[in-house]
Amino acid sequence: MEATILGTGSIYSKSNCASLIIDNNILIDLGPGVVKQLLKQDYNLKSIDTILITHLHSDHILDFPTLIVNIEVLGIKHKINIYSPSGTKDKFLNLLSLTYGNYFNDFANKYLNFIDIIDNKSFIINEYVFKAKKVIHTGIDSYGFIVNSKLGITGDSSLCDGVKEIFSESRTLICDCSLIKGDIYHMGIDNIIELLKNHKEKKVILTHLRDSTKEFVQNMNLDNVSIVEDGYKFILEE
Repeated sequence: MEATILGTGSIYSKSNCASLIIDNNILIDLGPGVVKQLLKQDYNLKSIDTILITHLHSDHILDFPTLIVNIEVLGIKHKINIYSPSGTKDKFLNLLSLTYGNYFNDFANKYLNFIDIIDNKSFIINEYVFKAKKVIHTGIDSYGFIVNSKLGITGDSSLCDGVKEIFSESRTLICDCSLIKGDIYHMGIDNIIELLKNHKEKKVILTHLRDSTKEFVQNMNLDNVSIVEDGYKFILEE
């Protein structure tokens, strides 16, 4: 499994919004700047056949029309499965309509397949088993994922039971760390340190970082905690 972190930042940061792609075809979140990052790294957008949306805040979805424009021009001919919280289909189609009128109506009907995420339910994409976990990002339905019991993705979340389960069941984790001190919306570095106390063998890659948080954590030199830049690639061995 090869993963590329396309964005490490939050809506407030200089870095791209938090997003990653697994192999060349499974895209997780679509905030502003994600498509540009894919193009900068020479990804073939036509290879994307699956999109996972953790939640419907703007910094995780607003590049959806940009992606559709690009793949329509490229002549994509396969269905794209979009795993997302309930109600996403109507909101995404409204977003397309807001930005491009009815131009993409036929394309959406032919090539976009929306699938609701259900807490604790697993689904298979290629050879990977994704387990969805509901997390607490106050005010909106939000999900994280466990992939093949190896890679954990918290999405945007405060410290909660869902995050603890993702942490426990994964070896490498991509964790929300927007803040220095976590709150009811996002985790902080204090929460990451707490989680690592009982899981010192885990590798944690921080994401959704505010610039001030990134600078603060860089000066801490924490074991097993990585701060990476947009475009960072890593491989998880079987």
